[in-house]
Amino acid sequence: MVSRSQKIRLGVFLVTSLSILFISIAIITGTRVFKKKTTYFIRYKNISLAGLEIGSPVKYRGIRIGRIENIYIDPEDVTSNIVQITVTPKVPIKEDNEAVVTYISYAAGIKMIEILGGSNESALLAPDSFIKPGQSVVDNISGKAEIITEKLEMILNNLAELTEAERQEKLFKLVDNTSNSLQSFNSFLDTNKISLFHTLKNVEKFTSHLDTFMIKSNLTLNDIRAITQSPKLTKTIDNFEKISTDLEQAELSELIKKLAAAVEQTNKTFTHLDLTLLKSRHDIISSTEILRESLEYFNEFTRLISENPSLLLRSSPQQEIRE
Repeated sequence: MVSRSQKIRLGVFLVTSLSILFISIAIITGTRVFKKKTTYFIRYKNISLAGLEIGSPVKYRGIRIGRIENIYIDPEDVTSNIVQITVTPKVPIKEDNEAVVTYISYAAGIKMIEILGGSNESALLAPDSFIKPGQSVVDNISGKAEIITEKLEMILNNLAELTEAERQEKLFKLVDNTSNSLQSFNSFLDTNKISLFHTLKNVEKFTSHLDTFMIKSNLTLNDIRAITQSPKLTKTIDNFEKISTDLEQAELSELIKKLAAAVEQTNKTFTHLDLTLLKSRHDIISSTEILRESLEYFNEFTRLISENPSLLLRSSPQQEIRE
């Protein structure tokens, strides 16, 4: 029969053993259980997350930094799956990081999340924010492989259709027609070889002239550009603009009145000048008649003197002239 003291000792032993066990567990796992974690979310749209489980690791460029805490479907968008992860607070998650779903084991189909990208210039991503989803190399290869498979299937289906009896006959006719067309084309080339040669020469000359024309055109355009960008032309345009502005600001009605007055004064001046010239014309004609008569008298006097110089001694010139 078990005594009371034995029961007490057994109870103390069990309590002590359990306490030691709990303390050991707390010492071993305490740093992980009670360590603070930073939470982030990732939204994957129209992507299968088969093989990704809660507790799967999260790595940053190959280094484990956390784990997957939850995977659920977005209630507001059923085409999106949201993955909740926790990472070590010291890990710098940047805004340009991408979360890629990749394989841990291809044979078992187990997947994990790996954080890629990130730059020093990018800002840190706030906790409880969404990390941008990325596409892994495996997904790219799988997608391309699916596309290639679909195209190969289409090619095989087309080949199967071509191998039918009716298709084969049509294909053979097409090959024969193509062969005949090639033979006709070769005959045409042989017959018109010289003409084609001259045509190609003419085309070559034309392209040469065209190149020369383009070079000259470029030079002309450069000259025009230089003229249009010259300071003198700019100054002239500025002056013209200034004159136009002054004309716009001037009082045109007053200017027209002044011009009319100036024209009227000019007409009066010309009229007065015409009258003066007309009056002077009569005076000039009278003076010319008197001068002409005087010249005739002088010529007659010189003639008489030359014929008879003694007239100067016998009488005055006026008497001789009168005689």
